[in-house]
Amino acid sequence: MILRLIWHWAILVLGLYLVTLITPLGISFDKPSDLAWAALVLILVNTFIKPILILISLPLVLLSLGLFLLVINAIILYMLPDFVHGFHVPSFLAAFIGSLVLSLITGCFTGYEKRVKRSNVSTGSGRVIDI
Repeated sequence: MILRLIWHWAILVLGLYLVTLITPLGISFDKPSDLAWAALVLILVNTFIKPILILISLPLVLLSLGLFLLVINAIILYMLPDFVHGFHVPSFLAAFIGSLVLSLITGCFTGYEKRVKRSNVSTGSGRVIDI
């Protein structure tokens, strides 16, 4: 469980770093520890606050067939500098595009983690079943 949390945190740090490399967005950080703190805050917000935001905006999420979740992700990324002072997001549009890129990056790595976990399903006899 802890190893999985550390894996997700590291992927989120890498994703945030890659988002800051996209120069036209203007998303930046002052020092590397700010990226680590930003990733930790994002994990906590996505765990505890995001489900509440989804529940509150459930009619909009349903009407937009889930596309409003992108707006919720952008709001969370846009509010991140209020909690991590060395992390900077200049505008909501930058937060929206940055959250799209961040979702793609973390989705790819999370999908890879699930594929690796699923491909090593073991039987009781010690033989491995490749799926």
